[in-house]
Amino acid sequence: MKFLKQFLIFSGLNGEEFSQIEQIAIKRKYQPRVFVFMEGEEREAVFFVKSGLVKTYKIDEEGNEQVISLLQSGDMFPHVGFFDRSPYPATAEAVQETELIVIRIDDFNELLMKYPEMTMKVMQIMGKKILDLQERIQGFISKDVQHRLTHALKKLADEHGVKKGEGIYINLPITNQDFANMVGTSRETINRTLNEMKKKKLLSSDRSGIMIHDQEWLNGCE
Repeated sequence: MKFLKQFLIFSGLNGEEFSQIEQIAIKRKYQPRVFVFMEGEEREAVFFVKSGLVKTYKIDEEGNEQVISLLQSGDMFPHVGFFDRSPYPATAEAVQETELIVIRIDDFNELLMKYPEMTMKVMQIMGKKILDLQERIQGFISKDVQHRLTHALKKLADEHGVKKGEGIYINLPITNQDFANMVGTSRETINRTLNEMKKKKLLSSDRSGIMIHDQEWLNGCE
């Protein structure tokens, strides 16, 4: 259970409390392109990413995929809805071979009711995610594609980046279509925008991830 101790909601628990978590937690492995759950399905569990990569997204009325988040080791999902039986608000899909720690909602809710401190930490996480979504909505309303893409790159760098020399490496196998889904535009537009950034030597990419060469440029985006 050392892995779970890194999560904010479990910090501060004593050995006896952790032993109860250990009794209800199970491990599951998922192959690439396998669904963890689908939007609209009955909410049954909370998931913790031990290894691999999970994409969460929604499908709009026109059938377009809107990526909500990319989750890797150390991330928890879903972040809301622990106390009710509302359906999953989005689809979660393994991008690469992934191992998850799974705790059923019913068992998790019992823990939250038993330990009020844990409940407060869950509420803090929910509040942070709401603020993040508000920022994304504001970005979609007020910014052009280049600004939205730069903001998405900065968010990925903050959450998944590893410093390398003067730059930062985003170690995620993210495609141009994924970027298009994240910022609400076409793959062709993303291709053009990324190519312009590459010509300016702001970044480079391969199948494994993206190298940001100019970190000051990225930190300066609003």
